[in-house]
Amino acid sequence: DRMGGVGNQFALTSINSFLFCLVLMLVTEGYKFGEFVTLCKTSNIVLVNLIYSGLWFYGYNELATMTIKKTNAVTQSVANTAKRVIVIVGVAIVMGESLDPLKLIGCGVGIGGVFLYSVIDDLVKKAKK
Repeated sequence: DRMGGVGNQFALTSINSFLFCLVLMLVTEGYKFGEFVTLCKTSNIVLVNLIYSGLWFYGYNELATMTIKKTNAVTQSVANTAKRVIVIVGVAIVMGESLDPLKLIGCGVGIGGVFLYSVIDDLVKKAKK
């Protein structure tokens, strides 16, 4: 409530994340910045992909925030877990890789862990009641 709602919280989080990453980028790879600018000037596709990547990431996070506002965190968590399954299977199909049992077990453990981590607080609250 102090920040004026979920939308403002999302905006502040995005701005703070950008500033933190900017400082981190300058400290760790600032010496390559001139080379990056040159690459962007000589190859429009790099600049276009950079802009599209940022817009898609922002749009994804905005959509996730809107989803939480319309539903609840558990529903969003389940949808996010389903998204991971779809991405893993989709990438396997596109890249022509087989999903042998060991890979499926690894994916299942990873996805199950993420899902459990996402809903554990709600499960514990329900168990206490």
